[in-house]
Amino acid sequence: MNGVKEIFNKEMARIFKDKKMIFSVFFLPVIIMVGILGIINSLSQNMADDIEEHTSIVYMMNEPESFQAFLEASQTKCDVKNVEDMDDAKEEIKNGTADLIIEFPENFEMEVSDYKEGDTVPQIKTYYNPSEEYSSSAFQEISGGILELYRQSLLSERVGSLDNIAVFHVNSDNPDMVIQDDAKAGGKALGMMLPYLITILLFAGAMGIGTDMIAGEKERGTMASLLVTPVRRSSIVLGKVFALMVISGISSVIYLGAMIAAMPMMSGGETLNIQLSPKQGVMLGALLVSLAFLYSAIIVLLSVFAKTIKEANTYVTPAYMVILVVGLLTMFSTKGADLTSYCVPVYNSSLAMKEILTQEIAMSEYGITLGMTIVLGVLLCGVIVKAFESEKVMSL
Repeated sequence: MNGVKEIFNKEMARIFKDKKMIFSVFFLPVIIMVGILGIINSLSQNMADDIEEHTSIVYMMNEPESFQAFLEASQTKCDVKNVEDMDDAKEEIKNGTADLIIEFPENFEMEVSDYKEGDTVPQIKTYYNPSEEYSSSAFQEISGGILELYRQSLLSERVGSLDNIAVFHVNSDNPDMVIQDDAKAGGKALGMMLPYLITILLFAGAMGIGTDMIAGEKERGTMASLLVTPVRRSSIVLGKVFALMVISGISSVIYLGAMIAAMPMMSGGETLNIQLSPKQGVMLGALLVSLAFLYSAIIVLLSVFAKTIKEANTYVTPAYMVILVVGLLTMFSTKGADLTSYCVPVYNSSLAMKEILTQEIAMSEYGITLGMTIVLGVLLCGVIVKAFESEKVMSL
């Protein structure tokens, strides 16, 4: 164990005595991440403000006076034009120079006022371009909103109070219709993103340093000197893996704290009620430690077979991409997983983290996940030790 401790202390000192390394590993990614979220939030807000301030260009055909007055009273921002040629108007909608066309039947008001049972119900046609933001907004506001209010206004003129033809109302006076556990809802919202973020943060935090610990020392020639010391090679392996695990764990905690602090940017300013019980905290902590151990073992193993840092990164990147894809799988899953899913490495960890946050995981599922992750990490460490003991591999 003394050899493991010596190697561990050596690697930790190499990181924490270098101020540039501390900044680049622990703080620079946070600054970049929060900066990107801030830019995305600002751009999306600017886009929403621009759409809201835009004056919609609306073409009208056979517009009745009653609707013209109704539209003016609604104070909707729009520039109304008469359709002279329908094909030209549709072309403008397609090109994005106009936003909406509303076509009323000829003699619309007369058809409405003289309507009798059995007559054809007048139809108002609207045309818009869903690929244009301005057009979609105009369609939702005018076609989906103003026209519906106009329909209700005309209907009330025909039958009097709309209550006379209402069979029932749905939630017209039901302020308590939403029944949910706020903590669980917040956990579900976070659980959708957390597994994917953990995958990125843990692996990315270990990747750069892990390749330098093995392939970097080979490239600099210090690995050969280390191998001839009295320290057992298994101790060298464990010391490096544990050091990498601690560093990636610290970086992931920092990144996650920054992500949770930046959650209002990601949720449009809405506050998420995120509450973790002591049991959930312990379960998440143990799972993160085991996952950091597994990822560190994967990175060290792949780096053993490389001569340079560049070559090691080439080997590690495909593994990183595979793990990213696996992390994505749990973001959009809705069905409950069966017990066999918790036997799949990496995927089981993402799945378990999601269900810990939503308070839906069973202890058997958690035990399988934790055990599989630790066992796989131990097996990979055994393979790394064998590789260290091979002169052919270490002389690559």
